This record gives sequence, C-alpha cells and structure tokens, in this order.
Amino acid sequence: MDKYRKPISSLTKIVLLGSMAVMMLFVVSMLLVLVYGSRVADIHAQQLAMVLQNVLVFIAPVVLLALVNRSTEQRPVASTLWMTKGPSLKGVALVVMVYIIALPAMNYLVAWNEGLHLPQALRDVEQAMRSMEDAAKQVSDGLLATTSWGEMLLMVLLVGVLTGMGEEMFFRAGMLGSLHHGRAGRHVAVWLVAFLFSAIHMQFYGFVPRLLLGAWFGYVMLWSGEVWTPIIAHALNNSVVVVSTFLFNNHYISHNAIETLGVAPAGEFPWLAVASAVATAAVITAFMCKKNKRKI
Repeated sequence: MDKYRKPISSLTKIVLLGSMAVMMLFVVSMLLVLVYGSRVADIHAQQLAMVLQNVLVFIAPVVLLALVNRSTEQRPVASTLWMTKGPSLKGVALVVMVYIIALPAMNYLVAWNEGLHLPQALRDVEQAMRSMEDAAKQVSDGLLATTSWGEMLLMVLLVGVLTGMGEEMFFRAGMLGSLHHGRAGRHVAVWLVAFLFSAIHMQFYGFVPRLLLGAWFGYVMLWSGEVWTPIIAHALNNSVVVVSTFLFNNHYISHNAIETLGVAPAGEFPWLAVASAVATAAVITAFMCKKNKRKI
C-alpha cells in the first residue's frame, strides 16, 4: 500500500510561500506598531524590522514548507532547505573571485540603471518611481550611517549575514527549489525567481544589477547543490557595501572606490567595466566546462 500522499505542485508551493510571507509581513507590521507606535522610522525600529522581516517573513515560510514536504513527499527538512551538505572551499573561492572580478562591471551597470529615463509621456510615472527610490535610499542611508566600529559590525550582521541568509532561504531554497523540482526548466526557474527577487525590492533604478545578482545566486545554488554558498555570496556583497560606506562616511578613506570602480567619466568609454564583464564571463565559462567534464 502506498504510504505517500499526493505531492504538492510547484505552483501551489509558490502560492503557499507568498501567502505565508504576506501574512507574516502583516504580523511584523503590527508588532512594530505595538512596540514603537508612531516611532516606526526610528533607527532601532528599523533594525528590529530587519530582524523580524528576515526571520518571520523570509525564513519561517520556507521552514514551514519544508515541514509540509516532509509529511506529503517524505522529503527530509534539510533537503527542502537545500542544507543537506555544507559549502565547499572551491565554491566559496569561486564566488569571492567572481565578486572581485565582476565589481567594475556591476558598478557600471548600477550607474547605467540609475541614469535611465522613461519617455516624456511617462514623466509622472518616473517621478513617482524616483520618489520611491529616494525614500528607500533614505532608509538605507539611515541604517548605514554608523559612527562606531561596533555599530558597523552590527549592521554587517543585520544587512550582510542575516539579510543574505533570509533572502537566499526564501528566494533560492524556497522559490527556486520548488520551481526546480517542478516542470520549469532550471534556466527558466533561475531567471523567473531572479526577476521576482529584483522586483520585490520595488527599486526600478537598481532592477538590472539586482536581477543579474539574483540569477548568479540561483545558478550557484544549483551548481553547488546547497544554499550556503549563495548565502555567503549574498552576505559578501551586502557586507562590503556596509563596510565601505562606514569607512567613507567616517573619513577612513577619501574615496569610495568600491562603488565607483569601473564607472567611466562622462564621454569616456568604460574599458575597465568591459574588461571586467569579459573576465567574469570567462571565469564562469571555464568553471562550467570543468564541471561538465567531471560529469562526463
């Protein structure tokens, strides 16, 4: 007699994840209002919101889905969470190498995306999006406006480690893991989840770089077979921003080269960004060729 229940479809899993995330977001909002009242824009309220968002909105739904999969598909919880094995040294070295090599190209993309303008007919739409972008930047600038090393390390833990873990657990282990085990091809699944990952940030003028980052994190998870390596890649990206902003704001460095490297002055060709893009593609292609040979 078959003891297995009918497996849940990929679409149902995605709907479950989304529904639980929305419900948890409402819970987080209520908790913040109860604790801080009208002071929800306070820096401590924002820090608490970040913790609750990552733990309750992003991580908790994926854990609950893993428990559902255990009862319906007899899949271990660690399998659904893509945590059956730890990261490899080669995988971590790859993501660090790609981050360093790709930095000028990504900086150029960020600057290019920020400079995009909609047609004149959509001027009001652009102004609305710019206002949303400015509001989001004001919040992030407030969080990163640290003045001591202790505060900076706290933000590395919150913005770097915790946010990297929360978003990768939800988007890669949860959403990509569900689509990857369904009918969607791996490439379709990776780019669809990357699109959702970028869109949910509601920042049009950072959409393209974040889309590419999301796709990179997705491929890293599928290649490595675990979620820890993309978590490390995500945490590295966020943490470098926190540290470089702290060093620049507090005059430890006179120029934030981390954010401007590869951005050519107006009228000049971005040679460094192009070289960075070519080198990044070469490294990833070489890795894929070596990986395919091992499979053969």
